[in-house]
Amino acid sequence: MPTNNKALRFAAPKFMPVTGAAFNFIDSVALATAPAVNDTCDFLIPAGVDIASVQIQCDQLDTNAGKTVAFEVGYTPADSSSSLTPSLAYFAPTGTTTAQAGGRLQCSFHPISFQEDVIVRLTFTAAAATFQAGSIYAIVNGNCNGPK
Repeated sequence: MPTNNKALRFAAPKFMPVTGAAFNFIDSVALATAPAVNDTCDFLIPAGVDIASVQIQCDQLDTNAGKTVAFEVGYTPADSSSSLTPSLAYFAPTGTTTAQAGGRLQCSFHPISFQEDVIVRLTFTAAAATFQAGSIYAIVNGNCNGPK
């Protein structure tokens, strides 16, 4: 069964002024053990955010000469009874290799608005050949408009 790694502040209350103010979200997941295929890193985004930018900052998680670790980044509803259809590669496609050497991924996507809490989910699509412990950060920017 896949491991769902929750971000450090996943359960913390999220501020939502509903005034169109800028939204800047930064959270991290520390990985001490090697993630397997289909393991996830979950970052909770509150309802009413218009997401305009997603960046993923990764430490180097694979030290092998033939690096293999890869992931995709998308979204899924926070409420399992939601009718929102998940899109697990919306922000970054399957096979993204940023964690092989470490660095920052600037995701390319059309801005999107959510009227319910969603999880920005990084899903591992390939395991590391030689895992090295490290962290993954999600940096999400947009506007706070509140749920309609």
